[in-house]
Amino acid sequence: MNITQLESLLNWRYAVRKFSDQPVEQAKVDKLIELTGLSASSYGLQSYKILQITCHRTKQAMFPYSYGQQKVVDNSHLLLFAADMSPLNSQVEHYMDNFRRQRDLTEDTYLTMETGIKSALSGMNKDAQYIWCSEQIHLAVGTLLVAAASLEIDACPITGIEKGEIDKILGLEAMHLRTVLVVPLGIRCSSDKNATAPKVRKTQAKLSIEMTL
Repeated sequence: MNITQLESLLNWRYAVRKFSDQPVEQAKVDKLIELTGLSASSYGLQSYKILQITCHRTKQAMFPYSYGQQKVVDNSHLLLFAADMSPLNSQVEHYMDNFRRQRDLTEDTYLTMETGIKSALSGMNKDAQYIWCSEQIHLAVGTLLVAAASLEIDACPITGIEKGEIDKILGLEAMHLRTVLVVPLGIRCSSDKNATAPKVRKTQAKLSIEMTL
């Protein structure tokens, strides 16, 4: 993909107001999740889970806690990004087990890495862990939006939800998960005029500031 193609994809995607009834192929959604997994992530831990929701009844149950956003119900697939609230030391140990299978390094190197990551994360309480995991999710969603456009899937991230209530509906606490945001996926409705409306963005001059000391 060259820069012109990338620019075209970024201009193609928009905040969908209404999805059509056309479903997205499951194979495409699987590929989208695979690509999202290649996103940047602190220490490579990927401290989150992506829950796929296609059950209409489940979406309907979430709707009252979505501030009237019909897209939470009317979509092909609803992806819920949840913070992994399991003990961080356990997450690091699972990651290092996988790392050992993928890399050929000395055991001393592995132990140094594991000790270093655990030390860096050791000061986090649960609130700090949730904020940190949420930051990793926002990085991943940026990747998801570009990947979705490349697959001609429309996606619209939504943070305006009652997260605690959705946690209760889905029983996420028992899974050591906490809702961060949802991303409805689908195919844009042909009547949605926002698809061809010009993007309203800051100019580069207003967006960027050069700093010197």
